[in-house]
Amino acid sequence: MRFDVDSLRVFAAVVEQGSIAAAAQATHIVASAVSRRVSELEQDAGVALFARHSRGVRPTPAGQTLYRHARRIFEQIAQAEGELHEYTMGVRGHVRMSVNLTAMAYYLPRALQSFLSANAAIRIDLIEKTSDLVLRMVENGTVDFGICALTEPVAHLACRPYRVDRLFVVVPARHRFARRTSLRFEDVLDENFVGMQDGASIFTLSQRAAAASGRRLRLRIQVTSFEAVRNMVAAGMGVGLLPEIAIGRKDANLVKVPLDEPWAFRPLEIVARDFGALPAAAKLLVEQLVDG
Repeated sequence: MRFDVDSLRVFAAVVEQGSIAAAAQATHIVASAVSRRVSELEQDAGVALFARHSRGVRPTPAGQTLYRHARRIFEQIAQAEGELHEYTMGVRGHVRMSVNLTAMAYYLPRALQSFLSANAAIRIDLIEKTSDLVLRMVENGTVDFGICALTEPVAHLACRPYRVDRLFVVVPARHRFARRTSLRFEDVLDENFVGMQDGASIFTLSQRAAAASGRRLRLRIQVTSFEAVRNMVAAGMGVGLLPEIAIGRKDANLVKVPLDEPWAFRPLEIVARDFGALPAAAKLLVEQLVDG
């Protein structure tokens, strides 16, 4: 079956107006032309799209189905026209994104500076949240897209790979583990633990790993930043778990030891409800982040 958009618009007008005559007035087309287009659609479809009655017409079940699809087609055309118009004017717009601490502090500053330098008409609202809250904000449409570490699959969202973090155990310089070349997570379960806040993906992974060993973390203190984890560990409060990029320069009071676990390689993902439905500005930013 072949459709043309003009005929679908006439068909939709007949459904919405309830009669050929009213649809003719609404579309500024003579009634005979409206009737001919409807007949051609019915002939092409091989099924009646309207039931005629004394006061006009009403769509058959087949007509109702075609009408639903027609409305979606009109919406997609309008979206495409809007996005193409943005490109003709130079991409402009407002991007809303939520990201976890790792992305905010270490990966995005230079990437966003480069993007905004090339796209001065785009404004970005950047919100830092724990990974679980990033997902929630994407799910409820508060933001266009997010960047977070997934601790379990999310089949209801679209995901694109962004970066991979390597996790390390950080211990005080004089700690008995300081000379180890690697550590299993169960090795540290007898130690006091400096943890990130609830909802942070590293803390969630740590809790799950402890539970898988039939143990619980000996949580000494919880903090809200990687810098605080480093400082607390360096002061002798316990051991912690950090992405390598967050450990930074060499510290005489701190030693990093590779974590020997499959989950020590922590993927960061760009997540959205539908990448294809993103506004042009958000879509452009996602492409630059993925390519970068």
